[in-house]
Amino acid sequence: FAPRMGLVWRPADGIAAWFSLARGFRAPETTELYRLQRQQSVADLDSERVDAAELGLRLRGASAGIDLAAFHMDKRDVILRDSAGFNISGGHTSHRGLEYDLDWTFAGDWTLEAAGTFARHEYDFTATVEQGEQITSGNDIDTAPRELHTLRLQYGVKDLAAELEWLFVGGYWANAANTARYPGHDLANLR
Repeated sequence: FAPRMGLVWRPADGIAAWFSLARGFRAPETTELYRLQRQQSVADLDSERVDAAELGLRLRGASAGIDLAAFHMDKRDVILRDSAGFNISGGHTSHRGLEYDLDWTFAGDWTLEAAGTFARHEYDFTATVEQGEQITSGNDIDTAPRELHTLRLQYGVKDLAAELEWLFVGGYWANAANTARYPGHDLANLR
C-alpha cells in the first residue's frame, strides 16, 4: 500500500504552493537477493520503505521563474553497500533538505539557470559491519554530499545554441564512520 496525498494552492496566475505526503517502496534488486556474500547463507531482505513529506512554492513570470521545495524523508529496511562492497540490510536513514530551481531569460536569446540542493542525509541506526566499519546513528551517509549545484548560461537563436555550465559537488564522507573526507569538486562544460 503506497498512498500519496497532496494539496496544491494557486492564489494567482504564476503562483502555486504545494504540500504532499507519500509512502513508497523499493524491492531488493536481483543481485541483492540472489548473490550471497561471504558468511551469508540466506539473503533475508525486505523491501525498502520510504515515508516522505514535501512543501513547495513555484513562482512563474514572463521571463523568470523560481521553484523551491523543502523535503523530509525517512527510509526503513534500507539495503546499503558498505565500503568493502558488502550488502547491509535493515538500515534506517533520514534525509532532509531544500531544493531550488531558478531561470531567467534576458536580452532575447539568453537564459541563465541555476538549480541545486542543500541536504543532510544521515544514518538513523548503529551497526558494525563487515571489515569492522562502524555505522553510527547521526553520521552523514558516506558519498552523500550536502550540496549539489549547477549554473548554466545559454544562448540560442534558430539553429545555433551554446551553453556554459558550472557544476559543484560539495564535500562528503568517503566511509560510513565519517573519518575520511572527499573535499568535493567543480566542473565546467562548454557545449
